[in-house]
Amino acid sequence: MKLMGSVLYNLDDISAKGKIHNNSMKYILTIAGSDSCGGAGIQADIKAITGLGCHALTAITAVTAQNSRGVSGIHEIPSEFIAMQIETVARDILPDAVKIGMLSSAPVIETVAGIIKTHGLKNIVLDPVMKASTGRDLIQASSISLLKEMLLPLADVITPNLDEAEILAGGRVKTPADMERAALELKKMGPLVVITGGHLAGNCMDLLYDGRDFHRFHGERIVTETTHGTGCVFSSSLACFLAMGNNIVDATGLAHEFTRRAIENGYSCGKGPGTVSPFN
Repeated sequence: MKLMGSVLYNLDDISAKGKIHNNSMKYILTIAGSDSCGGAGIQADIKAITGLGCHALTAITAVTAQNSRGVSGIHEIPSEFIAMQIETVARDILPDAVKIGMLSSAPVIETVAGIIKTHGLKNIVLDPVMKASTGRDLIQASSISLLKEMLLPLADVITPNLDEAEILAGGRVKTPADMERAALELKKMGPLVVITGGHLAGNCMDLLYDGRDFHRFHGERIVTETTHGTGCVFSSSLACFLAMGNNIVDATGLAHEFTRRAIENGYSCGKGPGTVSPFN
């Protein structure tokens, strides 16, 4: 239901629930980095996609050595082999949606953009991963402008958090008003925009700008340290809900609620922040 520009969703009650587990398998391609701790990246994507009854196709862009306390190293997969992964899958199974996560360099960005164009891939959800939750840079600073120029125009929707929205749109993004300003700037680059507001002061709010209206998805703050992988779960579940035929407003509301459930079901994993659990 809509209340003064806000949208509330419940996975148990919404009429679209029947689309989550239907008879027509949906294939979701995730193009992302590997998290050796298993909490985020391609591992979180696979768990979320599988938890929603879809089939995960994968193309790994980088291998990280990390645990719950930090990233020790990053090994980028050669762009030619990233292309081979995607091309080989696409020749056999055309995905119903694509989630894009960690792209660490210009050659990788160019490669992924080229394949999207070649195959006319649809339902592209771009999660512009820039830093690990522990602070390690996951994309070369010099490549951010290329990400904006080449990939944002190809994406159907982009899902930055507050910090990523600041970098992409420019200017401070700390309040709901800041989120609206940033969303307007990002929409000029092409995609629909969902800015996730888990780091807002007070209660949380995700903001969708569909090019015409703002839609706000509110949630009472969940007090927990088991938040590793939230952005990955949100973006990959959004891709699933779009593949199921939901419009962008319903898909965002369902992804918002699904991610909240994953946070509530999170558990300790190592000596640092725990991981979310998208198996609901």
